[in-house]
Amino acid sequence: MFHQLAALMPDALIISDRHSLLYANAAAQRLLPLDIASAACSCLLGKLAEAPVGDSVTLRLQRADGTSLHCSVQAGAALFDGRHCRMFVIHDLGEIERGRAALATSNAELQAMAGRLFSLQEDERRSISRDLHDDIGQAITAIKLAACAARDEPDAARREGDIDQIIELSDSTVIKLRNLSMLLRPPQLDALGLEAALRWQANMLFRSTPVELLMDVAALPQRPSNEVEQACFRIAQESLTNALRHARASQVSLQLHANADAGLLLRVIDDGEGFDPDGPRGLGMIVMRERAQSAGGSLRIQTAPGEGTCIDLRLPYADTQP
Repeated sequence: MFHQLAALMPDALIISDRHSLLYANAAAQRLLPLDIASAACSCLLGKLAEAPVGDSVTLRLQRADGTSLHCSVQAGAALFDGRHCRMFVIHDLGEIERGRAALATSNAELQAMAGRLFSLQEDERRSISRDLHDDIGQAITAIKLAACAARDEPDAARREGDIDQIIELSDSTVIKLRNLSMLLRPPQLDALGLEAALRWQANMLFRSTPVELLMDVAALPQRPSNEVEQACFRIAQESLTNALRHARASQVSLQLHANADAGLLLRVIDDGEGFDPDGPRGLGMIVMRERAQSAGGSLRIQTAPGEGTCIDLRLPYADTQP
């Protein structure tokens, strides 16, 4: 029973007297140099013998492959085959250290991403503020001046011209406000659903470019949740924009389908230059992945230099919207 339990232990277990190795479980045989004729084994047993009974100590030992092993060692007295000896449980701390290092790296990436997101948010706010001040504000000022001129204009023909100018300025201001609100959230997404919003956005982006757009947007059997709809739309918007700005593609394909098992499937494929997936990641890619994960889905990016890019998004269906 002892041998069976020891074989199942994830930690290395060694039983020895001061100079001889009496037992080693499978984990110890994989981890440590246990050739009794080797100097490495003698050195190992000598270091373990220095560990006080009943205490856990941290040691640097040698692995079977010759590399350094940072580990904790728990020593205790034992009776093995009628002999008084020592038993050592050796736990590899390298995995914990690697986990801590990975966690620290992830925290640093998250902090950097949060800083970039805040910066992007401020840039967007400045852009909206500038559009409101420069375009909308000036248009309203022009409408006010035209209205004042029309009120004080005794000549009927000129007054009619001022009124026509007011109407023209009002129409252009309404269009600017509509375009600005569409950038924040397209009304098609609320009124008509995801499919119509994607078709509208794709046609708007590609209408004045020579890039060929192939659109395969199927009707969905049910409407996803608001969170899933918004995540899907924004990821498609970012993917199409990236394909136009950076990929130098001649053809871009937009696909949206529903699968009973996999949920909502969005795919954006371009035949452009591609990029190194292991290279520096832009903020757009990070935000897309975060959007997918926050909506309960996953995002996969397949690309290589000179081989185009495929954005593969999978999102779940939540409760059907009324």
